[in-house]
Amino acid sequence: MEQENGIIRFNPDIKTGLNDEQISERKLNNLINKDMTEKTKSIKKIIYDNFFTIFNLINLLLALAVFSVQSYKNMLFLVLILINTAISTFQEIHSKIVIDKLSVISSTKVHVIRNKKEEQIGINEIVLDDIVVFRTGNQVVNDSIIQDGEVEVNESYITGESDTILKKKGDMILSGSYIVSGKCIRKSRAYWKR
Repeated sequence: MEQENGIIRFNPDIKTGLNDEQISERKLNNLINKDMTEKTKSIKKIIYDNFFTIFNLINLLLALAVFSVQSYKNMLFLVLILINTAISTFQEIHSKIVIDKLSVISSTKVHVIRNKKEEQIGINEIVLDDIVVFRTGNQVVNDSIIQDGEVEVNESYITGESDTILKKKGDMILSGSYIVSGKCIRKSRAYWKR
């Protein structure tokens, strides 16, 4: 064990990985890989954005003007505005629910070595110092250092360069790059914010 930025670091063997106690400690200290990006707007935000628009404000002011002159039958346009707003809100909420379900289905899985066994977990379950196995076609989900093996990576998403780069033991592979060929075992080395 060593300490880095006030965090105790584990150095598990690449064949055994972290044990249950170490994983629990990482989760307790909130040292897990979190996807902080918001996939879709919240339902509350969708309702707010659809009902509180300049168009609806203008129509409300017009309705108040018509109401003040007591021409109630001319206020029927307000019903159409409310129906139209409700329909668009319902459609956007329905789309949000479908997209959220699809993102759960298509969420990336990774192979980690824990308790001397290789197992498959979601990317949001990776903890600091986990031993992760990457093969051809995998996307690197957090910055890490290769412990064993060698791979060719495509870092075009990060650098814009389309050339593949050979990475060997001791080299850093960056989050967002893709494994083009080979296999490596790596240990997460990114600084994890609590």
